[in-house]
Amino acid sequence: MRLRTRLALAFALLALVPLAIVVPLTLTRLRDTLSRELDARMTAATASAQESLERSGANARRAVEELVESPAMEDLVRDARTAPLRVIQANTAEGLMKSRGLTVLTLFDRNGTVLSSGHLPARRGDPDRALFAVTKEKSSKPVPVRVDVRGDAGLRQVPALVTARPVDYGDVRLWAVGGVVLDDGLAQHLARLTQSDVTLLSGDTQVAHAGSAAPPTVEQVLPLGNVASVRLTFSRAAAREAEEGVMRAFLLLAGLGLGFAALLGLLVSRWMTRPVEALTSGARRVAEGALDVQVTARATGEVGELVRTFNHMTSELKNTTERLMATERIAAWQEVARRLAHEIKNPLTPIRMSLETLMAAHEARHPSFPTLFKESAGVVLEEVERLRRIVDEFSRFARLPKPQLAPVDLSELTQSVLSLYAAPPEGIQLVPALQTGVVARADRDQLTQVLVNLVKNAEEAMTGKGGALRVRVKGTDADAIVEVEDEGPGIPLEHRARIFEPYFTTKDGGTGLGLAIAARILQEHGGRLEVGGEPGQGARFSVVLPRAS
Repeated sequence: MRLRTRLALAFALLALVPLAIVVPLTLTRLRDTLSRELDARMTAATASAQESLERSGANARRAVEELVESPAMEDLVRDARTAPLRVIQANTAEGLMKSRGLTVLTLFDRNGTVLSSGHLPARRGDPDRALFAVTKEKSSKPVPVRVDVRGDAGLRQVPALVTARPVDYGDVRLWAVGGVVLDDGLAQHLARLTQSDVTLLSGDTQVAHAGSAAPPTVEQVLPLGNVASVRLTFSRAAAREAEEGVMRAFLLLAGLGLGFAALLGLLVSRWMTRPVEALTSGARRVAEGALDVQVTARATGEVGELVRTFNHMTSELKNTTERLMATERIAAWQEVARRLAHEIKNPLTPIRMSLETLMAAHEARHPSFPTLFKESAGVVLEEVERLRRIVDEFSRFARLPKPQLAPVDLSELTQSVLSLYAAPPEGIQLVPALQTGVVARADRDQLTQVLVNLVKNAEEAMTGKGGALRVRVKGTDADAIVEVEDEGPGIPLEHRARIFEPYFTTKDGGTGLGLAIAARILQEHGGRLEVGGEPGQGARFSVVLPRAS
């Protein structure tokens, strides 16, 4: 927050102190009153919902009892005493269910086999253990259970309040298990009754919903055994609106005092903070690279001294930075020159010795001069080729092009690289393990260069010793990874901190640029090159790239 703003706020706070004392006390009193009223309304609505559920269960219980005691049921049991499944048809329970205002009704034999089901006719002849278990309940009150019903989306379980009554005729006993499904109709009735948002839940699954409640809300839950619950959500919006109305009145009063105080504060703070703001702007421009910034704002006292010190600092900073940059450029070129001289010096020695040998043989007219010439020319050409490779590597490291990123299947790319090594040196076995579907955004040519370099280094590390060269492609949620692992001598721990530095190498005749170029390529891809493995047991290099979405 700016100093000018802080000073203006300090003046405004002086005007707001009386209101700050009165407003919290008033709002607390109002909130307590509204909360008590809401609690009373919720208690009454919850009791009404509970009574409505009990009334629905009692109506279902009476309907089942009337059905059991009806002559129609007695006739049905008498006719079905010898062969219930033949006499009682699949649609028998459906007619009885609808005539009694029930939404669940199943007729069972004494063993729990469904003789007829009004809510699920297809269950005829099969057991319904969940519903038949109600016959074991000793309470006469309806029991909440989950029943299977068929809807537009297929078979699903919904909660229901059911009761079971036996129907006896002689030694024949049938069971009538019926009740009401807790569905959208019940939810709508409860929503109208309680003026709340009503949700019927079966476990954690929503079965029915009706009504609405504007946020903020508070909830009450009516459990129905272990199988269902009714969640009543009441709105606190009215209480919130009352609180906000009181708050708006206080804010209107506070606004008048705040406006006057803020205007006075701005006038006073403006002339006090102008030099400080000029210093802040100057410091920001220095951070952005403008080292020659000078602050021209007039100031006296300690602030004036700060302005003069700042201007002197920027002048010194500019001169020091220019000297430092010049020194760094000289040091960088000296390092390049030293490395180039070191790398070029080694091939020059055998070239000079070969030429001196030829000159001596030519002056002495040595009879084996043609043979010496052929051997020495081969040495010179080999060393010249070495010089060319050194220059090419330095040039490639200096002019590495910007990567052209596109989706690349790492498994397919790695397979194409390994095809170049289809016939590895004797004693070396290629062991690929390529996970498919691992895609990264990369420059295909540059990534090929990295993998070729790693595989080539792994082969060279096992020359003369042999072993397995393992290449893996794998992916995590965030990364796409290619690992190249050999069974060579490994990388000593003391060398790992420098293994990716330019010009650092442990190989005879190497320039130390191969891994440096690979690491730089992956860095510009937003990835990294990691080294691992146990020293003496082999090295493992891991190419880690962001996985393409």
